[in-house]
Amino acid sequence: MPLIDAPQLHRPCWFDLSTSDFEAAKSLYGELFGWSYEDMGAAFGHYTIARTPNGRAAAAMAPKMPGQEAMPTVWTVYWGTADADATVARIEANGGRMMVPPMDIPGSGRMAVAFDPEGAVFGLWQAAPFIGAEIEGEPGAMCWCEVNSRNAASNGAFYASVFDLASQQLDMPGTVYHTLTPATGGEPVCGVMQMDEHWVGISPNWLPYFAVEHLDRANEIFKRHGGVFVAGPIPTPHGRVMIARDGQGAHLAYMGP
Repeated sequence: MPLIDAPQLHRPCWFDLSTSDFEAAKSLYGELFGWSYEDMGAAFGHYTIARTPNGRAAAAMAPKMPGQEAMPTVWTVYWGTADADATVARIEANGGRMMVPPMDIPGSGRMAVAFDPEGAVFGLWQAAPFIGAEIEGEPGAMCWCEVNSRNAASNGAFYASVFDLASQQLDMPGTVYHTLTPATGGEPVCGVMQMDEHWVGISPNWLPYFAVEHLDRANEIFKRHGGVFVAGPIPTPHGRVMIARDGQGAHLAYMGP
């Protein structure tokens, strides 16, 4: 089982959801992924850690705060960094800009939220001591993510420069897709998808992927909770993928064997 016990740097390390209907979201994802919840309390805006059945932190969700009702209902992908302030300097030097500058989360770490050069939103997380996801690749846990971009080559180069990665285009007929891999070698940490004519009217965005044990059962649960399927099942070498939108409007993907 891919357990994580140390900070994951220069790669996505955490997903969280800002939602307009907190109770509905907890009900959906609790049944979909088998999550239990740990509410951090009013002082932290009821930021709630979602845990897999073995107790490992998988992701988080929170209700929108008063005054944020018009903000999008979204899943945010966070990148692990050892120094959020230094990473912000790299983001800005490579054409990105900040939404939320680095701020301390008492007792947990330091975070920031940024726009890449195409406008896709992503977060930064500096562990102190909370590391983010404590498990990946198992049912109910993060298993992949990708940024949907107008120009996959240039946006891949942005993330490669900020996080010391290598961008490589895959041989995929009909699709322009890049993966980002540690410059020192190893497995890819995320993908960069070229948005084509089918993406008219959709802004560049990050899409988180979660693993499920049974895709058809997950689809039944998702639909019963008011979710909408955007695409899928999509066959891939790693499993079948559904791209979906939950009942409050947040997009995500989940993958079954």
